[in-house]
Amino acid sequence: MLLREITRALVKPFGYTTVQTPTGFRVAKRHARDLVYLHDYEGGYEQYRATQVFHNKRKLDEVWADDSTLASLVAHLKQRIPAPRAGICHGARNGWEVEALARLTGAEVIGTDISETATRFPHMVVWDFHEENPAWSGKFDFVYTNSLDQAMRPERALAAWAKQLAPHGLIYVEHTMRHSAAGASEMDPFGAHPMCMPYLFFKWGKGHYRLADILELPPKANNREPVWLFALEREPAPAAG
Repeated sequence: MLLREITRALVKPFGYTTVQTPTGFRVAKRHARDLVYLHDYEGGYEQYRATQVFHNKRKLDEVWADDSTLASLVAHLKQRIPAPRAGICHGARNGWEVEALARLTGAEVIGTDISETATRFPHMVVWDFHEENPAWSGKFDFVYTNSLDQAMRPERALAAWAKQLAPHGLIYVEHTMRHSAAGASEMDPFGAHPMCMPYLFFKWGKGHYRLADILELPPKANNREPVWLFALEREPAPAAG
């Protein structure tokens, strides 16, 4: 760990950082000047999956979500759906936000993670959030994630989540400056400046979903990061005739 910290300090002035890997750490370029970045895995999907599982296990006890942000989400959701019945959290690791949102909404909430460690926690299932699940089609009043930065193909993931929404349901994407391109790497392959996210939702969402609202929230209690909470709604079907 000390060697990694020393190396990071030495390479930082040159626009590089260090990235933890299953075999140690390596030096990688930072993307602080990029507005949007998507990591390209030389080993394709298998390398992506192995990387996500490795970092999931390494950070299994860590929690990114916080009560204040989730309370704001629920207050916003209940303006549209006063008594939500079902929700899903994608990339939920140890299920903390699953339990918190179930308590705050009174709904039945489940969570997904790509790692098999998901089965250690209540109401969690092993699932790659890029993939559609016919059993979830039109089922959930809300979808929540703070892990879009962990998507290999964020456009595909969002399209799959939109299909999971019940009528009038919302997708909530929690985003901070740590989710920007400067924070992207093989661990978190997608990064975008918060100001770019509405454009990406517009570009990617055609025919699937659209941006319904943006909540600018105070800094998170657990890491002092200001939050942008993007609310997406399913694109209505074209009118007949």
